[in-house]
Amino acid sequence: MQLPFFPDGVEHINAQSAFEKRDGQVTYFNGNMPVFIHAEDDVATFRMITAQFCINGNATQAEISRAFGVTLISVKRAVKRYRDEGVAGFYQEPKRRGPAVLTAEVLKKAQSLLDEGLETTAVAEQLGIKRDTLAKAILAGRLHKPVKKKDSEPPPSTKSERSREDAQAPLGVGASNVMDRVAASVGELTAVEPVFQGASDVPNGGVLLALPALLAVGLLNQAEKYFKLPKGYYGLASVFLLLAFRALARLPSLEQLRYRAPGEWGKLLGLDRIPEVRTLRKKLALLSDQEQVNAWSAELCAQWMGEDPEKASVLYVDGHVRVYHGSQTKLPRHYVAREKLCLRATTDYWVNALDGQPFFLLNQAVDPGLLQVLEQQIVPRLEETVPNQPTPEALAANANLHRFTLIFDREGYSPAFMRRMKEKRITCVTYHKYPGTDWPQDEFQSVQVELASGARVPMKLAERGTFLGGELWVREIRKLTPSGHQSAIVSTDYLTDSGQMAAAMFARWSQENFFRYMLQHYGLDRLVDYGVDDIPDTVQVVNPD
Repeated sequence: MQLPFFPDGVEHINAQSAFEKRDGQVTYFNGNMPVFIHAEDDVATFRMITAQFCINGNATQAEISRAFGVTLISVKRAVKRYRDEGVAGFYQEPKRRGPAVLTAEVLKKAQSLLDEGLETTAVAEQLGIKRDTLAKAILAGRLHKPVKKKDSEPPPSTKSERSREDAQAPLGVGASNVMDRVAASVGELTAVEPVFQGASDVPNGGVLLALPALLAVGLLNQAEKYFKLPKGYYGLASVFLLLAFRALARLPSLEQLRYRAPGEWGKLLGLDRIPEVRTLRKKLALLSDQEQVNAWSAELCAQWMGEDPEKASVLYVDGHVRVYHGSQTKLPRHYVAREKLCLRATTDYWVNALDGQPFFLLNQAVDPGLLQVLEQQIVPRLEETVPNQPTPEALAANANLHRFTLIFDREGYSPAFMRRMKEKRITCVTYHKYPGTDWPQDEFQSVQVELASGARVPMKLAERGTFLGGELWVREIRKLTPSGHQSAIVSTDYLTDSGQMAAAMFARWSQENFFRYMLQHYGLDRLVDYGVDDIPDTVQVVNPD
């Protein structure tokens, strides 16, 4: 018997056959003997010789598919062609149907009309064919449209040129659009139309790359539904885009615009210059009606939740303390963890998705605590806005089915609250405030858990049933860390896998990262205005101690 010796570097098809790709050629070996060679890009010959190997019994169809990374169905088709047509079948010209609509005569007429300067739609109407058919022929190169001569455009302006022009503007720095500004001053202009011109070296020009994203989340189309501005030079779209670009350029307050060249920022909006900060504040005062803002926020929240219903079914709720350093009023004191002090502050309660994406927030100037805000304000709103909730029939058929899930920290730990939410068919997941003694470590098993990002990580988990406060049966899931610490969570969700619940609970850092990032880059703690509102009734607040 001959031992199957093969040259170095070959890839095996099976124990008797192998192949090698080198210098643009594929060489097939039977042991140490080359038996066939063809060019690497010669697909027809590749299909012919591999089909021959299958028919001769040198290799199976599955071995050919695995060795060359081709689909099994393509190998089967090649074998069938070899049996039906032989070697010649791989080198025949494919039979194609001739043009049924765009015959040579029609193509000639169409090209003649295009050369005359007619548009594609007009040519299609004259020839009695579909416009799409004509457009496909143009894309394929069978027809071509004459190149229109472009008017000579001036070269883009430089930053130095624009700086000189802005300094010499007749109505102030950068205010060069005299006619439209005069028209706006006498009430003859609703809002100036943006006009973009070629410009080089525009500071912060990269924010324009975010414009498609801003439009996709509904910044402009939803804004016009709820807000209006009186007639003037700057329209609603320009104001909203300016505020968005300011945030993206990491300018934490409107006052920062005083120290930026107004003409350069105007180029980002297609205007001669941006409004002064005083003008911008007046326009914001007109837009800051609370009912309009709340309605706009609800509309955007419903849109974002509807775009990803699965993400909107599990929600993080947490409070962010916004410290007030002013002297206009004495706000109640809150414990600020990041400063380890009790300071006068307001609280923003944020509702975020598993990946940290924010849906909405509620500001509490006087904070009654997470439990009251959850039950009285957040849950009623979520009951109306969370998409794809189970129908009443589905809830009646399955006692453990829930509408959506709330995840919060120990501040919201309350068996009574969780029981009331369970009656509403809303599940809660939180840390156990009084976990008691550690469980034996032999109860924990390593589980592969998939995070919201798609990454899979191992966790040592254990689960028991727990009766909380003598009134509610919950699932208690504990995670064992490498240091031996046990993190305990409780949940009224009786259907979801324990690994998924643990991943959701222990990934609350996504919301904390959101707070930290917004603090560093977007001035999350800055006040929008400096107004003071009266509180008509006495309100109970949480004792900071």
